[in-house]
Amino acid sequence: MKTYIVTGAAGFIGSNLVDRLLLGGNKVIGIDNFSTGRIEFLDNAFKNSLFSFYEIDLLNFEKLKKIMRNAESVFHFAANADVRFGINYPKKDIEQNILVTSNILEAMRYSNLKKIIF
Repeated sequence: MKTYIVTGAAGFIGSNLVDRLLLGGNKVIGIDNFSTGRIEFLDNAFKNSLFSFYEIDLLNFEKLKKIMRNAESVFHFAANADVRFGINYPKKDIEQNILVTSNILEAMRYSNLKKIIF
């Protein structure tokens, strides 16, 4: 049994991947801050004992490092998908799309993880 982390787990794509990984008998750790994700997308996952979930902001590097220690691979789908307002509010896009990805990569390095899928 493999252990996967799915960031953006409560989004449409992330939640479908979570369900598919669980159907394959894998352990899945979902992460989402519900900025755009929906908890009801995870209804099936929450019924599965192989699923655990963390509601955190991926800018919190220390919490992320602790979670990463328990996985073999990461599927990174967390992002601010609504970039229409980026010209007026670039900080949100920079934080949620660039800094979060940097945190994921650094936490993986810290935990000796080798696989990331975007």
